[in-house]
Amino acid sequence: MTKPASAIRRAVLLCSLALPSILYGQQPDRLPVRLFVGYGPGGGTDVVARAVGEELAKIWNRPVIVENRPGANGAIASKAVARAEPDGSTFLVMPPTTLIIDAYLRPTVAVDPTKELTLVSGLAATPLVVVTPASAPYNNLADLIKAARAANGKFTYGWANLGMRVGMEEFAQKTGIKMTPVGYKSAGQSVPAIVSGEIDMLMIDMAPIAQLVKAGKVKALAVSTPERSPMLPNVPTFKEAGIDVQLTGTIALYAPAKMPQNAIKKMQSDVATILKNGELRTRMQGTGMEVITQSPEDFEGYLKQRKKSIDAVIKVGDFKLE
Repeated sequence: MTKPASAIRRAVLLCSLALPSILYGQQPDRLPVRLFVGYGPGGGTDVVARAVGEELAKIWNRPVIVENRPGANGAIASKAVARAEPDGSTFLVMPPTTLIIDAYLRPTVAVDPTKELTLVSGLAATPLVVVTPASAPYNNLADLIKAARAANGKFTYGWANLGMRVGMEEFAQKTGIKMTPVGYKSAGQSVPAIVSGEIDMLMIDMAPIAQLVKAGKVKALAVSTPERSPMLPNVPTFKEAGIDVQLTGTIALYAPAKMPQNAIKKMQSDVATILKNGELRTRMQGTGMEVITQSPEDFEGYLKQRKKSIDAVIKVGDFKLE
C-alpha cells in the first residue's frame, strides 16, 4: 500500500472513531439538536419532547430545540426526520402507533418506521381518558354508550392523531356503537372543542386534560388502562365499566435510519440516564404520564404486538384516513 493511501485510510478510521463525540455536541460551534414533533404545542407528545429536550441539553451542554411541525397526521415531522442527515442533530418524538397506522394506510407515501427511521427508545406512557363536556347529561360510560347508540351515528368524537383515531375505532367495535370522527391538528385544538361542546366525546392522553377535569370544565368517565390513574383516582377504568379494551398511549424517540449504530447506542445510553432522573419522573407524573423503563429491544417487541392488534382493528372497521 502506498503511503498516501495508508494516510487516507488512517484519516478515515480516525474520523469514524471521532463520530460519536461530534454527534453529541462536544463541538461548541455545532448547530442545536432539533426534536421534531408532529403536533402543535400543548399535547402530551409536545410535553414529553420539551421535558426530555431540557434534560438532554444538560448532558450534552448543547441547545436542544423542539420544532412543532403539525399536519398530515404527523407525517410532515416524520418525513423531515427521515430525510435529515444522520448526523445526530435531528430526531423525532412521536407516538409509535401513529407511524404504524400511517404506514398501514398510506404505504406508498407514508414514512416506514422500520426502514426510514431507527427506534432509539420509548420515552413515556400515559393512560387515555374519556371525557365529555361538563354539561353532558351522562355521568358514566354506560350512559355515554347508550346515548351514542341512540344517536344513530351522529354522536361525535374528536381525535388529534392516528393513535387516538384507531383507539376510538377499537372502543366503538367493542361497544357496538357508530360515531362520527372529527379531526384536529393537535390535542391542544381538540381540548377547547370538548370544553365548548363542539364534540360529544374525546379520548385523550392525560397531560392536556387532567387539570380541566379537576376544575370541572369537562367530565372524565373512564381511563383506558388496567388500573386507575393516580392523577384521577376517582375515575373508573374501562374494565370496571365492563369494556374489554386496554389502551396505553406511548411516545418514543426516533433517529434517521442511517444514523451509525455506535451513535444510536450512545443516544440510548443518554436517554436511559435522563429517564432515571427523579426530577424528570416527578415532572412526568405531574402530567399523568410515566417514563418507559423497558429496554429499547423490549419496547420494540411491545410495538410489534401492538401492530398486530392495530392491523386487526383497521381491517374489521374498514378504516379510512380522512
